[in-house]
Amino acid sequence: MPSEDEDLVSKLSARLSEQIQHLPTDGKDHQLTIKIKGNRGHIHLGHPSLDSYTPKHPPPPSECAQPTHCINCDQLAAQQTALIRQYHHNRRLLKTGIACISIAAITFSMKDHLPEALKTYALIATGAFGCLALMLVAH
Repeated sequence: MPSEDEDLVSKLSARLSEQIQHLPTDGKDHQLTIKIKGNRGHIHLGHPSLDSYTPKHPPPPSECAQPTHCINCDQLAAQQTALIRQYHHNRRLLKTGIACISIAAITFSMKDHLPEALKTYALIATGAFGCLALMLVAH
């Protein structure tokens, strides 16, 4: 008898695992009902049911009635805010990099028109602003 019980349990477990894997992942609750027919000796499993819950996904914005009280909507808003901040940060870095490249180009082109004493400072400024621009753009 124990081998029949073990066999029944292993078959039931395999079948249940297979059914759980085939559940849709649409964010809704799903229910699996197990019905066992026939008399299995001293084992009485009756009609047990197993509730299977799939992971929740944020509801579409149209389904959220109160956006201020919806945790998923709060998370979505926080993600959007973070993306907007990142976008503005990247724009500032790009503008600063372009400004540094412009200053480096202007100082390099002006070095020929400066007195001998200021040419070295123009080359130093060109190198410094060029390096700063490369670091900002590579960031």
